[in-house]
Amino acid sequence: MQPLDEAMSSPQVAALNSDVRVYFGNQRHPRVSQTIGEWSSQRRGSAGRDAAETRSGCHYAFAEALEQLQKRALKEGGNAVINIYSVHGDVPLKSTSQYLCGIGNVKTAVRLTGTVVTIGR
Repeated sequence: MQPLDEAMSSPQVAALNSDVRVYFGNQRHPRVSQTIGEWSSQRRGSAGRDAAETRSGCHYAFAEALEQLQKRALKEGGNAVINIYSVHGDVPLKSTSQYLCGIGNVKTAVRLTGTVVTIGR
């Protein structure tokens, strides 16, 4: 498990498209005017020689997976992704404070699933 707040404040996430809003777990969000569908994205990062490098690899994979969900939202005509949760193996984690990152000898992996919607502004 990795801290969601650290990943969300990483430079990689800061550079993502702010036009597509993201909400994790059961975070409150504006009223949904249209539900478009649910999609998943899995991305990989590098596992490091120490805990700090490995955490950075997890955050990188997290940012890449989140970016893919945002791109899907735009492609489908949505402006937000809600109920985002992470999955490792067959185990989902629906949390507003943590996400799952698979850590191997060389790579890290993060899979995020969320619902693309249109919300009022």
